[in-house]
Amino acid sequence: MRELKYYVACTVDRFIAREDGSFDFFLMEGEQVVDLLESFPETIPAHFRDRLGISGENKCFDVVLMGRRACEAGLKEGVKLLRI
Repeated sequence: MRELKYYVACTVDRFIAREDGSFDFFLMEGEQVVDLLESFPETIPAHFRDRLGISGENKCFDVVLMGRRACEAGLKEGVKLLRI
């Protein structure tokens, strides 16, 4: 049987973004980001990894699903998302 893993980025108060949809409080620099990208490179869309200098194959997940609002945030930032 396959294992199902649930992985989510959120703050201590269990929110992923502010009420206005902004997520600027998630720091995208520092040791935690290096560790995140080394441990879970598949959390970044595969077609966008090269731009960020992320190499390597998926380590933990075969499939990563994102919610509508997460996709919309990526689109606003210029990330073209692969839709299935």
